[in-house]
Amino acid sequence: MNKELDEPIFLVETAFSQFDNDCACPDKGLGLTIEPLKPESAYSSNFLVNFDKSKYSLREDVFCQTKQTHVQKINEKFYLLMSPYTSNGPCVVTHKGFDRWKAFEEPLPLEKELDFLFLEQGLLHAKNNKIKTNRQTPETLEAWIHVTNACNLDCPYCYVRKSSARMSVETGERTIESIFHTATKHGFKNVKLKYAGGEATLHFALVKRLHNLAQQLADTHGIGLREVVLSNGVRIKEDDAIWLKQHDVKLMVSLDGIGEVHDQQRPFLGGQGSFRFVEKTIDEVLLPNEIFPDITITITALNAWHIAEVVEWCLKRELPVSLNFFRENLLTKNRQELELEEKSIIEGMLAAYDVFKRYLPERPFLNGLLDRVQTEPHAHTCGVNFSYLVFTHEGHLTQCQMHLDDHFEIPAEQRDLLPIMQQGPIQNVDVEEKEGCKTCEFRYRCSGGCPLETFRATGRWDVKSPHCYIYKTLYPEALKLEGLRLLKVHGLMT
Repeated sequence: MNKELDEPIFLVETAFSQFDNDCACPDKGLGLTIEPLKPESAYSSNFLVNFDKSKYSLREDVFCQTKQTHVQKINEKFYLLMSPYTSNGPCVVTHKGFDRWKAFEEPLPLEKELDFLFLEQGLLHAKNNKIKTNRQTPETLEAWIHVTNACNLDCPYCYVRKSSARMSVETGERTIESIFHTATKHGFKNVKLKYAGGEATLHFALVKRLHNLAQQLADTHGIGLREVVLSNGVRIKEDDAIWLKQHDVKLMVSLDGIGEVHDQQRPFLGGQGSFRFVEKTIDEVLLPNEIFPDITITITALNAWHIAEVVEWCLKRELPVSLNFFRENLLTKNRQELELEEKSIIEGMLAAYDVFKRYLPERPFLNGLLDRVQTEPHAHTCGVNFSYLVFTHEGHLTQCQMHLDDHFEIPAEQRDLLPIMQQGPIQNVDVEEKEGCKTCEFRYRCSGGCPLETFRATGRWDVKSPHCYIYKTLYPEALKLEGLRLLKVHGLMT
């Protein structure tokens, strides 16, 4: 198909970048069954190519629109559509394509090439059959390895009780071995390790040693390995940066603002600001070595009005950005100055989205735009109880890194760790069981938000997030950015 605007152009992204931050977002959390479509071969690109209707087997005659589909007009020429059930991102169509989809307000047979794409994206379903979801086993076992309590910063929202304590080599190696044993027992295809603290780079020798063991075990068991070091970015040495590059270990750096804005949230012990040190690390150590760290921005009441500034700083350097909300924890109960306020958060985020619109990276960036909201469909907000392990520096287990003190020891004979995690107090409830979520068009994207944040605010695990209004207000704007990105990638921006 050509790209003339009188044709019903269909654009969709099928792969999304994962941004590293403190949380463990699940993968392959929700499957999609579209009855009665049985495609033997699907479309091969964002445009229809070599379409052959005979390769599809249909057992129904007429089809209709999927309820709760999100619809918005991008500009005078294009519309964005996203079914709650799609396994991909939103799709973009011209007026002609939109008119064709609208025609299915009344049941119709599938006749045009575009109709089959609508069906594959969950935008249509057979009149007598609803779209069915099924829970899939995650493919990646993710583990937080808390290598040290030590840190050279004193961030007011931190959930770690600082000390000089660190993980021993013996504890670290035992931890890695138990992770891979659990992964093989449960059939995980990948293991993802997060080296964290405290400040993990203060114990870099252990990180390197654990990487070597993890790589050896991954090769032995035929398991994919992904690793990331979570850092404040203050003092990463060039030798360590080169090591990260050579061993394909990702780096995540926290950056909460520019200059004084960052400094008030991430000062050194003693109060000195850290921004200029982070900036020097990125500009003089990482970027010259072609290392592009994921930048995570923690949004509080203190920096909400300045998010756009730090986003622009990052996009000028082509750095991936993840915007995340502050969450109260056991160490911040009396820090009311950090608490989120809806109006300032929404306006600050919209200002940041305007910056994304001006720069509009061509790489996918939707997954980093709104806290725990993810494009891939999932029924649980994170991997707690299903695909996530958190190890303290002493080798104990806990369900979430924000509750490091609520840990439990691993019995000497116990090598399968998931059953231990599932006995913990945190309940990671399916979104379809959450009050206020069951009929939301975005339910499989935010899945009700962080369980801990919801429980702190409501005393319940089975209700929607206290940030629900923020999510519902901002996610359509984030989707629009994805639509504009698709137009840019395919040369259709006007």
